[in-house]
Amino acid sequence: MKKTFLNFISILISGCLFTGCFDLDYENYNKINSENFPKSEADLHAATIGVYNTLGNSFIMQWLNNAGWTLNTLTTDELNTSWGNPWQQTERFLWTPNDMAGKSCYEQYQKGITKATRVIDAFQHSTVEDTKKNKYIAELRVLRVLYANYLYSMVGAVPIVTDPDIANDVYKEWKPKRPSNEEYVSFMTKEILESYELLDIVQSQENLGRLSQGAALTLLMKIYMNDKQWQNAADISKKIMDLGVYDLMQPYKSVFDINNEGTSNVERIFAIQRITSTDAYAWTYFSSVMPATPTYKSQVGGQINISGGLKMPWAFYDKYEQNDSRLETIVRYYTDTDGNMVDFRAVDHPKATGAAPMKYSEDPEQKGAMQGNDFIVFRYADVLLSRAEILNEINGPTKECIDLINLVRNRANASLIKQEDYTKETLRDFLLDERGRELYCEGHRRPDLIRFGKFIEKVREKGFNAEDYHVLFPIPQSAMNENPNLVQNPGYEK
Repeated sequence: MKKTFLNFISILISGCLFTGCFDLDYENYNKINSENFPKSEADLHAATIGVYNTLGNSFIMQWLNNAGWTLNTLTTDELNTSWGNPWQQTERFLWTPNDMAGKSCYEQYQKGITKATRVIDAFQHSTVEDTKKNKYIAELRVLRVLYANYLYSMVGAVPIVTDPDIANDVYKEWKPKRPSNEEYVSFMTKEILESYELLDIVQSQENLGRLSQGAALTLLMKIYMNDKQWQNAADISKKIMDLGVYDLMQPYKSVFDINNEGTSNVERIFAIQRITSTDAYAWTYFSSVMPATPTYKSQVGGQINISGGLKMPWAFYDKYEQNDSRLETIVRYYTDTDGNMVDFRAVDHPKATGAAPMKYSEDPEQKGAMQGNDFIVFRYADVLLSRAEILNEINGPTKECIDLINLVRNRANASLIKQEDYTKETLRDFLLDERGRELYCEGHRRPDLIRFGKFIEKVREKGFNAEDYHVLFPIPQSAMNENPNLVQNPGYEK
């Protein structure tokens, strides 16, 4: 199943990419020469997988404390922590340019962008036939935008390496000023629009974990939405639906079942693949979110080591209707390792700060604190709710808008809503809550709250002293020191 893709990563780590051992790491090379260019499609494939590898060391990673996922969840109303730093620093908005858990994310996103630029350039000089290499180049251009968009969401528009002359020569002087938001967004949208049609519409088993047309368009839709380009977003959301390859899986929990990680999962658009056989490509989500005291008893495989410092606040849990089937993936009641039935809401313990947002099924191959469930980045329910939001922003509640929301709610056995009960403003508020209920812990909550203008408000409701400028993280001071032409984000100046 998913193992095919990850085998290429193992090959990449253990040996050379192609003739000349072309090194993808920015800090370990000087110049590419003609003998290093890929000479076969296998070379193209291996080098491309190497650029994907950075996703598993940035947005998610083995230990989640520094992950982009954590920055997008723990800063919001959907997650809290009983752990100390760096977790409390993130949740309580205590970061500074000199001390921030997101520093490694900033660096890894930049590295992913630079890797992609180097490999694109190498492919363009390759003797492999154009039809083959151009498809890989298109894929890498979209992947570069994925990294760029994560970076943009985190710190705003900053210089990124898209010039191969800079990417291929670490000693070259490069200290640019920050681009404008308009320039940055224009670059991202242009890259996708010029590339996506060369990607596969339907992915084969061998290409799971790689970007498709649907994934590229979903990324583009999100960029347009966050930039409030509603008509462009509407056009792209329709293109995704018109591909005709995605649908809602039944029931909700089946979307996240480890047995449904293949091509049969018609809801999954793009995922970061994980595996337990190599610890570097496993992750600790279960260990982080499941109840530690009393200890949750694993239902499959070996007993997972649970640290249990991340929970869904009960206020967020209470947003669900009682019969909502999405609650089947959120643990309040469970059997502990002593065989006792537990109502976690009644537990008096420092780590009992909310429900356990389990989300994914357990991994039969889980070991220690590690699991190998793929992390879903984009899925079709998100597209449906996004299109509903887009249509509401353009025309207020329409029949199509309400129907899209009800498709998602009907799958969850939640009560259906009626068009006549909503105005544009009240439906906007409902959609924000519905996105939270449907997409909890998938890494979308922070950008959603920012887009809806509710991010700082929700943080203050949690009792933390967030300022308006906290909608962006600071640029790490190390990056500022390297480039004196960078201007720090407002609020973080010395």
